[in-house]
Amino acid sequence: MQAAAAAEESFNETFLKTMLMGIKLGASSEKMSCRGRKRAIKVSANIAMAVASKGMNWSRALIARHAKHGHNRDLVRSLLGPKRYESVTKPSNFPSQRMAVMITRRVGRNPLIRRGANAPSATASVIAKSMVRKRTRILKRLVPGGESMDDLSLLGETIDYVISLQAQVNLMRLLAEVFGVSKPQLEEVGGGSMISRQQGVR
Repeated sequence: MQAAAAAEESFNETFLKTMLMGIKLGASSEKMSCRGRKRAIKVSANIAMAVASKGMNWSRALIARHAKHGHNRDLVRSLLGPKRYESVTKPSNFPSQRMAVMITRRVGRNPLIRRGANAPSATASVIAKSMVRKRTRILKRLVPGGESMDDLSLLGETIDYVISLQAQVNLMRLLAEVFGVSKPQLEEVGGGSMISRQQGVR
């Protein structure tokens, strides 16, 4: 129990520190457009969540995803520091695209019965396995870096990702209360985001 409380406290502290730094660096300029400020807040929230998660595969993939976009690169580098930025984003930290495709194809070999072909004779086992494979493919698309994870790793990464997302939402709401931001404004910049919204953040 004490270890869990300490881990939660560490996550919250790291998230808030990184998030506030991101707001200061990326969203405080008076010359910045409203759209640019919203993007900087979204990126800061995601990078803060990834940094607070301390080295999970999904967190490195999320950082790399944001760093690919030129308008995010300087902010991400500033939040991580040059040395950590290079370490997290270098290609060797991630499986090759070819390997990711191979894994996706392997998982995609689905024994689902083709339409109109002996559907009534399918066994419950075949149907259950096909449903598991289908849900696994969905998770691989939703979790950052999921396409390159094996099924066992994917389960643990998904659990950690969802817990981190919920913590992100709670902390963003806390910040909104402190700064007097309304709920619609918070949701507009991503403070009410869940897995589906994370995929659209660039």
